[in-house]
Amino acid sequence: MEKRPNIDLLQSTLTNAQTGINAINYILPEVQSDTFKAMISNQQTQLKEIEDKCRLLAKKSKIEIKDNGCLKNAKMWLSVKMGSFVNDDTQHLAELLIMGYFFGIINMMKSLADASKAKQDILNLARELKTLEEKSLNNLVPYLERTKQ
Repeated sequence: MEKRPNIDLLQSTLTNAQTGINAINYILPEVQSDTFKAMISNQQTQLKEIEDKCRLLAKKSKIEIKDNGCLKNAKMWLSVKMGSFVNDDTQHLAELLIMGYFFGIINMMKSLADASKAKQDILNLARELKTLEEKSLNNLVPYLERTKQ
């Protein structure tokens, strides 16, 4: 079996999970609502579980995967801070996360299509992340309505 699809898909899955974890880390200090904070903390925990599974699969498959770079993390932090500086209400923070999940879902769809010949366990993990991102996005949608805060 060709190794490239496995490397690419596992790397994409790790990068996507870490991006979500970091985004939530940056947003949590801005959150005022306890229910919103609990929900996104739970999402972060689930993303961390996927990150851990990525590392285990990489080790098992003898694949080297790399963490998100400092520059990418700094750009995201700046984006979140600038966005929440202007507006830190729950509705706006939910919107920031929804946009992130939306881009994550698109990325995972493309990665899955490009790596259709990857090993089944790697495909399953990538699909698990995509499903988690879809559910997380759907759980955030009600927070776009001001009455749900």
